[in-house]
Amino acid sequence: MLIIFDWDGTIVDSRGHIVKAMQMAINELNWPSRSDDQCAQMIGLGLTQTALSLYPGISSQDCDRFAKSYSAFFVELKSKVGGTAYFPTVLDTLKVLTDAGYQLAIATGKSRRGLNQALEQDDLHKYFMITKTADEAFSKPNPTMLTEILDETNTIVSEAIMVGDTTYDMQMAHSIGMHRIAVTYGMHSIDQMSPYSPFAFIDRMSDIISCINLIEKS
Repeated sequence: MLIIFDWDGTIVDSRGHIVKAMQMAINELNWPSRSDDQCAQMIGLGLTQTALSLYPGISSQDCDRFAKSYSAFFVELKSKVGGTAYFPTVLDTLKVLTDAGYQLAIATGKSRRGLNQALEQDDLHKYFMITKTADEAFSKPNPTMLTEILDETNTIVSEAIMVGDTTYDMQMAHSIGMHRIAVTYGMHSIDQMSPYSPFAFIDRMSDIISCINLIEKS
């Protein structure tokens, strides 16, 4: 079984950091204000899609300006904040799954540069056989990241599970008939994700182990 994880909001508790970087970029560009909640709802999308969702109809040049400004502020904030904050039981669960022989992957709205820095910082490359980022494929909820992961790992869709915290994760997995598990501690609510019929909602990452066993038996 191949287990595909979202990153921000699923593995990493990064809401405050990301929202602050978005707000700093919006202020720098002198664009109309958006609430913290509006910004948080965008987490999981690529930066271009985030800009277009917050400001429909803006130009591609404005999308690029937002992406560059956000990225610069994110790096600045990261240097001040320090280490990555993982949700409870995440790191232990990744080790348990790897030791049990499961293949792990990542499908994230982060940039390649940002994801690689995070993985290298805490030596997490060893857990993931393949990773896909928003600058390498269409932004979620387009399922391209998932189909490419399946193709490159020679995995059929029925032998894969998407684990995420947003409607974007659930929608892209649902659209190709992939099993999906939603975490309740991330960016989107249970009510938001329910229309995409996750196999289960879990309150902590370690709960995924029993869910995987049930999916395999079914």
